[in-house]
Amino acid sequence: MITSVASVTGSESRTTDVMMAEVDYLSSTLSILRDSDVITNDEFLEAGAIQGGLSLLSAMISNGADDSEVNVQILSLKRRAEELCERYPDIDTKIESRR
Repeated sequence: MITSVASVTGSESRTTDVMMAEVDYLSSTLSILRDSDVITNDEFLEAGAIQGGLSLLSAMISNGADDSEVNVQILSLKRRAEELCERYPDIDTKIESRR
């Protein structure tokens, strides 16, 4: 999860198209991982909240939100992704293995 967040929040990759592509990737990947019992429903739901945060971030950028507001959202997402990876240490590897 932290890899996904980090990959789309750098200043050079911070575009709506890049973020929405990552949101789509996460949506399908998380569903596949849950349906195949690779991740638990709790992991799915918590990762889905971060996916939703990326979608919100994309909307903020496309609507011309101030950089300071965008940066606050990015920091929050990174913190949540790090906490998720601490609770579920293998989740990042499981998500990235589907690329």
